[in-house]
Amino acid sequence: MLALVDGSAPFFLESSKRSQNWSKAPLSHLEKSSLPSRKKHKRVRESFSKYTKRISKLGFNAISLDEFCYLANYSFYPFPLAEKIRSYRKKYKKLFKIATSQGLQIFLTSDFFSVNEFISKHTGNELGKIITLFESALEDVFSTFPEISGIILRIGESDGVDVTGDFRSKLFLKTPAEANRFLKEILPVFEKHNKTLIFRTWTLGAYEIGDLIWNPKTYKKVFQGIDSKSFIISLKYGEGDFFRHLSLNPLFFADERPKLLELQARREYEGFGEYPSFVGWQYENYRNQLLGKANLAGISVWTQTGGWSSFQNITFLKGSSYWNELNSFVSLKLFTEPNWTLEDCLQKFYGKKDLNDFIRFLRLSDLVIENLLYDPCFAKQSFYVHRVRIPTLLHITWDRITVSDPFRSVYSVLNSTPSESMRLGEEAFSSLEEMKRISKKLDLPYDFRFQSKTFRLILNCRKLLYTEDVALFLETKRLAKEFHKKYPKTFRFQISRPKSKPSFVSGLFLKLFLRRRSKYRLLDKILFHPILRKIYYLVFLGIRSRLPDFINRQGMPIRELLS
Repeated sequence: MLALVDGSAPFFLESSKRSQNWSKAPLSHLEKSSLPSRKKHKRVRESFSKYTKRISKLGFNAISLDEFCYLANYSFYPFPLAEKIRSYRKKYKKLFKIATSQGLQIFLTSDFFSVNEFISKHTGNELGKIITLFESALEDVFSTFPEISGIILRIGESDGVDVTGDFRSKLFLKTPAEANRFLKEILPVFEKHNKTLIFRTWTLGAYEIGDLIWNPKTYKKVFQGIDSKSFIISLKYGEGDFFRHLSLNPLFFADERPKLLELQARREYEGFGEYPSFVGWQYENYRNQLLGKANLAGISVWTQTGGWSSFQNITFLKGSSYWNELNSFVSLKLFTEPNWTLEDCLQKFYGKKDLNDFIRFLRLSDLVIENLLYDPCFAKQSFYVHRVRIPTLLHITWDRITVSDPFRSVYSVLNSTPSESMRLGEEAFSSLEEMKRISKKLDLPYDFRFQSKTFRLILNCRKLLYTEDVALFLETKRLAKEFHKKYPKTFRFQISRPKSKPSFVSGLFLKLFLRRRSKYRLLDKILFHPILRKIYYLVFLGIRSRLPDFINRQGMPIRELLS
């Protein structure tokens, strides 16, 4: 079984940015005078050596490195850029040697396709020419670096608007037919060089192909006629991002093609490892459904990758998180040791002494995440809008917690039991005291004060989503100000006073656009006609001040998501 882990942690250790885009290694931040910094990359290699020794010892057998475009050199590049690529090639050659010395297969990540002004000028951004260029780059890189085992390809999400450097990815595959043609053209290159293409189905709703992550019809069109020993399909565990309260993605059972299961240990929507957010029971449930029933080629564990935040927690290196390391270990062992129970995994990680207390602590922490970070009365429902499965957590994104009228409207309309939501939140919050007592007994690296202050605010925010309480609003604003002063590099609370009550009309419109089943309605074709989507973008521009302040400053541009 392929046990793949991301290798970006050593690069992030060298970045000095306060708030990071954790979706890929910050290579442009590690440059000096337009070239890779020798000192920083020397330290990257030192950290990479420690990291690979650690993950290899744990049982991982493959590592991914960002990213392909920094190794692909083209004849039309001007001298400064060509020289930079040559420098990256030399530095990555050393990283490859370190990885292979630890018995790790090497996979390069790539978007389809990362461009710059020179690529755009050479190809005119025409799909056919871009595919041809990509094929030539694959031939060159595979020939130059035979130690590379393959490529992990992302086609459904482009770089965020905050990405800097020599490359920025764009979405070129917009229809299932284009993706199918693309695969049939590039797979022979992989077969020729005995390499593996790991093709990610992750999509965010943009263009006709934007529902590949969950739609069996799109899935069938994209992979029709694709039969290659050099091909693996990579899926996130649910029909959306790395959230909880998600059923296993049915596409794991859509066909007999080998599948890679994507798992996240450093939970980007659950604190990045600042407090315990244990994944064991969730992933054990997925394992029980998959093993022996799906053609599971392996797992891909994200120990560092994902999200935007000022949190650090460089897993397995300086400033690591105990909770991220626990999640990484359990994610790995649940699948590579199929006969182990979850308790076996925890015993191997923690030890026999006081194991029951440790498990009790994790059970309580799980309750806090499931019932307080998430609102289970909302999260356990399924909603779709156009090509996207609505996230099970809306008002908390990465390190931003937002309470505003748009969120009040959504939660009020879609949750018929707000009093139960608040009761479950209060009950979960009370679990923190027992977690504190257990952590002291076991001497766990647990910051009770930080989690307690954070989740007190999160509980208040839930109440403010469902009630109009002026005293609670003022108290929460005061607590948020104190919180930011004490913890300036953690969560940011954006709490607005209600300007109006959720109206019947807004609720009607919301229910008109949302559907409870994934299957499209005739109504969806009307509501999301290209002309209307342009109008929706204008509406977004009118309300974005009441949405989380990172929107259109991080992640894909909203205009592209509405394409």
